[in-house]
Amino acid sequence: MDISADGIAGLKVLGSSNTISDECFTKLLEAGICVITDGQKIPNVSQLCNSKGDAVKEAYAALLCLLVESARHDADPDALSVTLHQDYNFTAIRNEKLVKAYRQYKNKLQAALSHIGIHPPHIVDATWTLDYCVKASSLEQVGSFLYLIQLHTESCTQKFADSGNESTVNKVRFLCTQEELQDLVWKLRDAVRHVEKIASA
Repeated sequence: MDISADGIAGLKVLGSSNTISDECFTKLLEAGICVITDGQKIPNVSQLCNSKGDAVKEAYAALLCLLVESARHDADPDALSVTLHQDYNFTAIRNEKLVKAYRQYKNKLQAALSHIGIHPPHIVDATWTLDYCVKASSLEQVGSFLYLIQLHTESCTQKFADSGNESTVNKVRFLCTQEELQDLVWKLRDAVRHVEKIASA
């Protein structure tokens, strides 16, 4: 996991019962899970606890970082438990609470992370039909093949209920000549070769 020096210091504050009370720890954990999975906004983190405001903010930021990094790297809950105990001096109770919450909400955390940023729809299917154009609308003789290409694209929308993700399938249609279709195929093959070259490097 990639946790900065500030994040490590914040986790040590979060693990310390002298700085953050058990009640405050529970509130921060619940708030952190809600912020990431449901997108809820917490008005003022320092008002959640009676502890020092700066320490609470530092601990909360570190907690969010830990949850995000653990979900991003698909961390094993048992391995996370060992890390919390050995590296950040978490008590057994706090360790158990955090690992239990992570285990329970891991899928939702990962689903929320998968929808950060802008992701264009991806192609899931393609169909085509071949037509022969005898005359154009200007009554000129054309006599050429035309291909009607239909791409089926899928984009996911997040639903935080137990039903999971919902996908929407749209259709992109365009008409091209035989030469334009050959040009498109060559460009796609060139893109595949380029991606394979990057993947093998």
